Amino acid sequence: MAILKNIPKLRSKPMRDLIYEHLRKAVILGDLKPGAAFTDAEIAAEYGVSRTPVREAVQKLEADGYIERVPMRGNRVSSVSPYELANTFAIRKALETLAVRYSALRISDAALDEIEALLSRADAVFSEFSGDEMLERFFPIVKEYNKVVFEGCGSKRLTDLVFAQREIFDRYMVMRTILPNRPEKSLSRRKALYLALRGRDPERAAEIWTEHLNESFVIWREKSGNADKLSDFPFF
Repeated sequence: MAILKNIPKLRSKPMRDLIYEHLRKAVILGDLKPGAAFTDAEIAAEYGVSRTPVREAVQKLEADGYIERVPMRGNRVSSVSPYELANTFAIRKALETLAVRYSALRISDAALDEIEALLSRADAVFSEFSGDEMLERFFPIVKEYNKVVFEGCGSKRLTDLVFAQREIFDRYMVMRTILPNRPEKSLSRRKALYLALRGRDPERAAEIWTEHLNESFVIWREKSGNADKLSDFPFF
């Protein structure tokens, strides 16, 4: 039985890098779910390659936290406790509210124009599509919007920290738990943040994004079935 879907032709980059990227995407998109087990030999057979590039790709996936090595048994996709994800939410809130404050002061007019264009694209998606098709078209716009906003803070170090936390959320499909429950609110908040950035108002930008993340946390806690476990979690 195949472990992976839609294996690409692996020729344009070093084999280990292509295998790493495809396996990483499989984890993020949920094709390989937390706890799923596989061996280097199984992956090598599916790709039709030797074990060496697979082993190198798996070592990088382990270093990046996507999988765990299981002695004598192979590899397992990493899982995370609800409490660990809640802590990541809190870290993300601290970093992202700082980032949007700086963005309000530093983001370029060209980047603001790019955000405006992305919001127009989102409006078009909401007008033309609905249900799952609308969400699948909206997700990439949200990701690009976030990229432009956070890079606008003018600090590569801060931007890298923000996206390191967001990558954890991608890995465990957190945003795909949250966003389908409030796509319209997600868009309206991003429009409000855009206006705060355009108005060079760091406090308003932080206020909007704090509200956004507070609501995101509550939705994730309820929809993921962790309400009881995290009822006393102090989400500062």
